[in-house]
Amino acid sequence: MIRFSLLAGVPILLVIILIVCLHSCSKKEQAEPVQASGSTSATENSVPETTSSTSSETAQHSDKENSSQESSQQDSSEESSKEESSQSEEEMLTYDNPHQYSINYNRFSPDTMSELEQNITSGYVALYDVTRDEIIFSHNYSKKCFPASTTKLLTAITACRIITDPNKVITVGDEITMIDPESSIAYLQEGMQLTFEMLIDALLLPSGNDAAYTIAVNCGRIYKNNPKLSNEKAVKAFMEQVNVAAEQIGAEHTHYVTPDGIHDDDHYTSAEDLVKIGDYAKTIPLINKSCSKAYVEWDLVKGGSIAWSNSNKLVQWDSGFYSEYCDGLKTGFTDQAGTSVVASATMKGHTLIAVVMDGQTLYTKYEDCNLLFKKGFELYDLNYTYG
Repeated sequence: MIRFSLLAGVPILLVIILIVCLHSCSKKEQAEPVQASGSTSATENSVPETTSSTSSETAQHSDKENSSQESSQQDSSEESSKEESSQSEEEMLTYDNPHQYSINYNRFSPDTMSELEQNITSGYVALYDVTRDEIIFSHNYSKKCFPASTTKLLTAITACRIITDPNKVITVGDEITMIDPESSIAYLQEGMQLTFEMLIDALLLPSGNDAAYTIAVNCGRIYKNNPKLSNEKAVKAFMEQVNVAAEQIGAEHTHYVTPDGIHDDDHYTSAEDLVKIGDYAKTIPLINKSCSKAYVEWDLVKGGSIAWSNSNKLVQWDSGFYSEYCDGLKTGFTDQAGTSVVASATMKGHTLIAVVMDGQTLYTKYEDCNLLFKKGFELYDLNYTYG
């Protein structure tokens, strides 16, 4: 009887096992589409299978490492691309100068040459005829001299290659404290906001050393694409480009260390180089326009106004040295450099540039310039008047 009961229970047990198996298979089939879709459910993550769990965690860890490596490579690639872009932008700063500056001292008669040699007293002199691309008079033409604030012409040239929008607003910072105590200034104040055109006027008319450093620091940061660059590093970056500009323009005897021209024994140029720098400056409309202004008044970006007079007496109508034909360019003075000017004048489509360095008195430079211009324009039968 007991054997019969056991035998009778076997089919029932088999049926139960079969039902359980079928139910288990049904659940597995329902779970498989989820795995196929690539997602992982919370239930599957909790399956207590050490080997499977460890394998899954290893795979996830490997995926994370690969993802991290890919992310790192991408960041590195982006940084490299950014550096290449920055380098590319640096390479775009070029200063092509087509002029040859050939020397022709035979344009003047022997009598005129004698008159110029006797009356021009400044230490370093050059007269350049832009129309003919010729140097027609010089004295100590290629010898080393100190530029003083005529430096600011090359500062302006370089700045105009870095900032091309005259309406770009620039905020004056504490870089203005970097100037020498004896500096000529444009009376800029920290926090003051000016357009780039205003700053060029502040640089070239009153010869503001404060404007020179504001331009240098802001241009250095823009050029290096680093707004957090320190004042010192920004000035250094800018001055590197100033010297690149000098080299490409053809100013082979020039090396500048400051944007304003305060004396430094390693900051020098020549009359020959200043002819090239002055000539190039006149090809940039913003600089050419600024240098010709006798006086300017600007409304500042955040209210208030500021005004400057041009330090160049050749464009000041009541100075005694004024000529209606003079249209620039830049004066300079330090004890070591003496009094100097890079000047330009235009009559009936003909332009002359005079470089007069190391004048003997405060106004010698203007007297020398006007005599040079007078004799130069006579070559075109033009009557240059002044005074």
